[in-house]
Amino acid sequence: MGFLITFAIVYGLANVYNGNRFFYWLKTVVAVPSILYWFVFILVAAAPILSRILARSGIAKAENLFIIGDWWLAITYWSVLLWLIVDITKFIDKRLNFLPAIAKDMTNQGYIVILILLGMLAYGAWNALSPVITRYDMSINKKAEGIDNIKIVLVSDIHMGRVVGIDRMERLAKSLNELNPDIVLYAGDQIDDDAVYVANNKIAEPLRNIKPRFGSYAVLGNHEYISGQPGLAVSLLENNGITVLQDQWTTIGDAIYIIGRDDLSAVRYAASGTKTLANIMQDIDKKKIIIVMDHQPSRINEAAQQGVDLQVSGHTHKGQFFPNNLITKRIYEQDWGYLKKDAYQLIVSCGYGTWGPPIRVGNRPEIVEINITFE
Repeated sequence: MGFLITFAIVYGLANVYNGNRFFYWLKTVVAVPSILYWFVFILVAAAPILSRILARSGIAKAENLFIIGDWWLAITYWSVLLWLIVDITKFIDKRLNFLPAIAKDMTNQGYIVILILLGMLAYGAWNALSPVITRYDMSINKKAEGIDNIKIVLVSDIHMGRVVGIDRMERLAKSLNELNPDIVLYAGDQIDDDAVYVANNKIAEPLRNIKPRFGSYAVLGNHEYISGQPGLAVSLLENNGITVLQDQWTTIGDAIYIIGRDDLSAVRYAASGTKTLANIMQDIDKKKIIIVMDHQPSRINEAAQQGVDLQVSGHTHKGQFFPNNLITKRIYEQDWGYLKKDAYQLIVSCGYGTWGPPIRVGNRPEIVEINITFE
């Protein structure tokens, strides 16, 4: 509840600021009734919240409102940054008088903001639909009886829902099959915020067409818990051929342990505790290969201390769009990519899908291929 209140206050203030800046710019371009302007602006600004209220209450599906709302989140974010740059530059110019006359004009300033904003939105939307394959080659200094090497494909933060629909899932399934993995690991946030919508629209069904040699495994992320539907999320994944591990482990042959940690958000949203890694691993032979899935890369020191060989995580999106990556770098020791601490190795994916705005700037959506040799 505290997060929602804080978000509402910050989001509201941001829209007040943007609304005023765009209104005063628009008045220099065309005559617009202030009542009409503010009615439309408030309606659009409320779309992210209003669409979810209507959908959850069953009053209306509000599909178009969802789309408007998700795009508006990105517009709000970058508009605040761009207008702040304009206002700070104008403040400095009053003292130093360094701007050319054309740049001092309010009309021109507004056009510059609009052009940069549209360019970022267009590039970000294209980029979000253009995933890459990120490859890591590594070795683990243990023997796996009967297995010399293995190919793991990692996918995190798919966010199946209204933005990442069945067409995107079909493309994902095709890409995964082309990689011919031995194991597929789904590191959380497979579902965005409405498991019922995903189930009704059969969005997860393409995943059942993926047939890795040693199976597919998943953990839940914070979004499966925030939605209030973790049980349905588990059923959806398992009905499509994916084994969900919630503070549980399984084995590949008699050589490799796959451990799935329940997400930290289970405590807040489901009122259920999560086990320590030591408790989960109490019956595990640490001489064998140990691979851990943990949605958030927050408990890496615990994993290193328990003798984990490889951990895979997601969650961060690497900020999803600039300059959020500067924040994720401060929050997490490793917000994306590869980290090694003695025998412990970590790979954090920036994810395949998007949350909120269907936009990525400053990173590429990815499928991660991990080629491991055992020595």
